[in-house]
Amino acid sequence: MINQLEIRNISYKYEKDLVLKNVSLNIKKGSFLVLLGLNGAGKSTLFALITRLLKLQSGDILINNYSISNYKKALENIGIVFQEPTLDLDLTVKQNLVFSGALKGISFKETMLSIKDELSTLELENKLDVRVRDLNGGHRRRVEILRALIGEPSLLLLDEATSGLDIKTRYSIISYIKEIVKKRNISVLWITHLFDEIDENDKVVIIKKGEIITSGIVCEIVSENKKDSLTEVFESLTK
Repeated sequence: MINQLEIRNISYKYEKDLVLKNVSLNIKKGSFLVLLGLNGAGKSTLFALITRLLKLQSGDILINNYSISNYKKALENIGIVFQEPTLDLDLTVKQNLVFSGALKGISFKETMLSIKDELSTLELENKLDVRVRDLNGGHRRRVEILRALIGEPSLLLLDEATSGLDIKTRYSIISYIKEIVKKRNISVLWITHLFDEIDENDKVVIIKKGEIITSGIVCEIVSENKKDSLTEVFESLTK
């Protein structure tokens, strides 16, 4: 099976502080992978390296078999949802979407066609002409996810995408993301520090202080470590 994302032996320093230590992981086509770690574990640094907000110091990252050193080829077919909101609050939902499509070289018609089905699923059909600042937090997040799906990317990267949202909205968004993995055969890297966002059948990679300490299907990790929950496994491995 094709690796949609492959991270090879990544290490990274901020001045003298080593924040990532020989990190490797991969995501197969049509897979949902959770990167779990506490704040400061190195998750956001890894995300910044994948999206080229930071420059690689060692190792390599491949997207669709292209090294991110080949910027155009590697990043042309991905969708990104950052932890911090990046929508223009003074533009309408439609204007934000069309502008993002234009940055990808996609026409208005192509942009709206590529997200036609998702507009309905995310309950945004009646919000297109609403200014983003007039939306609640849950709807803003849905718009950011919708924007990331413009052009039908093969890989979706989400960094703490449910941060600050209520439980019901968080679960709704997670459920939706898992559904599009199946529907679109898209690959997803879901970065979080919240244990309740992880299902027992999810594949998870746990990172602590810049190092991957375990990975696998949640129920199997729990069983192998003779614990009752992923939380207990995490606590035992991070003492």
